[in-house]
Amino acid sequence: MIDQTSARAPNHPTDRSILGYSRYVVFAAAFLAMAVISPYEYAWSSMSGHIGALYHWSHTQIGLMFTLFVVFESVGTLPGGILRDRFGPRWVTIIAGVVAGFGIYATSLGPSYVMVLVLWCIGSFFAGFIYNAAVTTANKWFPDKRGLTAGLIAGAFSWGSLPFIFPIRAIPKSAPDAEFFHVIYLMALIIGGVAVITGALMKDPPAGWRPPDWAPSRPVRRQSEHQYTLSEALMTWQMWLLIASFILISSAGLAGVSKIVRYSDSFGFTVAAATAAAGGIAIANGLGRVVLGGLSERIGRETAMIWSYILTGVFLFLSIVAGSIHSEILFVATAILAIFFWGPLFSLFPAAIGQYFGEASAGSNYGLLYAVAKGSGGVYGGVLSAFLINDAGYSVAMGVAAVMAICAGLLIIPLKGRPPLWKGDADYSMGHHVPG
Repeated sequence: MIDQTSARAPNHPTDRSILGYSRYVVFAAAFLAMAVISPYEYAWSSMSGHIGALYHWSHTQIGLMFTLFVVFESVGTLPGGILRDRFGPRWVTIIAGVVAGFGIYATSLGPSYVMVLVLWCIGSFFAGFIYNAAVTTANKWFPDKRGLTAGLIAGAFSWGSLPFIFPIRAIPKSAPDAEFFHVIYLMALIIGGVAVITGALMKDPPAGWRPPDWAPSRPVRRQSEHQYTLSEALMTWQMWLLIASFILISSAGLAGVSKIVRYSDSFGFTVAAATAAAGGIAIANGLGRVVLGGLSERIGRETAMIWSYILTGVFLFLSIVAGSIHSEILFVATAILAIFFWGPLFSLFPAAIGQYFGEASAGSNYGLLYAVAKGSGGVYGGVLSAFLINDAGYSVAMGVAAVMAICAGLLIIPLKGRPPLWKGDADYSMGHHVPG
């Protein structure tokens, strides 16, 4: 009788034989690397007031910095993913982390707006490298837990800002400028230092690696063993449907996240209601990524995406209803639930990319999806929704966002039971039922 352990060893090495330690160490490193770049986006509302006051920059100048972060961070995920797939995550994370830390440090180099803006954009661009290197770890090392691990790592992108927000908010208005700069220096040092430490622990397994003895359940089983390159993935209709859905759901949520306080004010609600909504969606945003990411392992990626995005639209519509009947409690609840169901897009899409197209080029494939979709989503979430609000009001703008979210969910329906199959898999698909 053949010893199964020795028989599988050459083709199915364990994580410890590859790394010398558990794959969960790599997961923890990816989680921390993602967490430290969080201040770029989620601590910006706390930082921006100090920066504007220190240098006497206008609201437009401050707003442009945030917009350009979204653009450059999104675009950075594509070259970051390509380099990660080719050279591994170690040096990509280390080098990008040092540059990203310098991008935060640059906010202390004013009052030259142009110089600070250029360095800020460079840091934002390399923050996208880290985002991709971190979240793609879920596909490379955790094919058995893609949704859950992608959700936790993506959640770190919002939760990681909390340790930075509190010391910034604790600075009194009467404090000398140096007190704020000390926090910036510390933040930049932590970003660069953590990236160096975590990057040293990050390494990829061989392409197509699987945990020994793991048998994927039907909802998350790959129907093709082919490892799709970026160009091959772009030749499938499934990839383009994912891109279209991502653009729509990204647009819908970014409009709500970026304007929730003013949205609340438009109904004449109290400051407490706006604060509760803003604080609640910050927590719900990360929590939804974990809950729906984990649930997708049981019910399937497509089912989780369909219902998550449709419910985002439903709760956005209900937030309009809450405003029209002047119910603060209902408004806060519906706003939080809308973002709870919106946030999972950042765990479900990377998990779907790995499941559909494999792990070898997961960084490149998700990098393209994220760069195109989040960057495009920011156009409605930021600029177009602002124009629509000025012309027709918040209710119309959020109504459009709600329709986008529902359409994003409906677009996923054709993917159920129809994963991409490589040409050599044609015989397999004719003789086997493809699960949904």
